Amino acid sequence: MWLNIIINLGILGVFKYHDFFVSEFGALFSVNTESLLLRVILPVGISFYTFQAMSYVIDVYNGRHKPAKDVATFATYLTLFPQLIAGPIVRYSDVEQE
Repeated sequence: MWLNIIINLGILGVFKYHDFFVSEFGALFSVNTESLLLRVILPVGISFYTFQAMSYVIDVYNGRHKPAKDVATFATYLTLFPQLIAGPIVRYSDVEQE
């Protein structure tokens, strides 16, 4: 569980904050950091997907529900588009079918 949380937050951190910290470091120490910038376009909904995946793993780890039976079920939960637009993170147990 902890490895999953670290990986998810690491990916989120790289996409959202890498260029900011590299630029600020360069400005603070008067160093040219242009070559270190990633200059990637932030994937749409990366925070949502990150926290949705973490919610699932934490719930499975804590025994609140059983793991999904296949990858397609988990992927469907993770990419629940109407919920992506509408609002907060939904627990897997709220949408899982038995």
